[in-house]
Amino acid sequence: MRFSDLTKTILLVAITATSLPAVADAKPNSYPGENSRFKSSDPEAIAQQKAERAKRIELRKQRREERRRKRLERRNNRSSN
Repeated sequence: MRFSDLTKTILLVAITATSLPAVADAKPNSYPGENSRFKSSDPEAIAQQKAERAKRIELRKQRREERRRKRLERRNNRSSN
């Protein structure tokens, strides 16, 4: 193979590789919608999702308050000793 043929081949491969669509550059171990939730238009499903979220938030608040209470108890017990 002559030098010019080799150069043409390399250029052809480089142009082809750079002109591929961005879909070919997808992240590994991912699929469409991996980090997105299913968004329903059903009002009942939306209400259920909101209720579940409110419950999670309330539980989180309770755990936070419990940790705060325990921390304050430890602090008070330390100062009374």
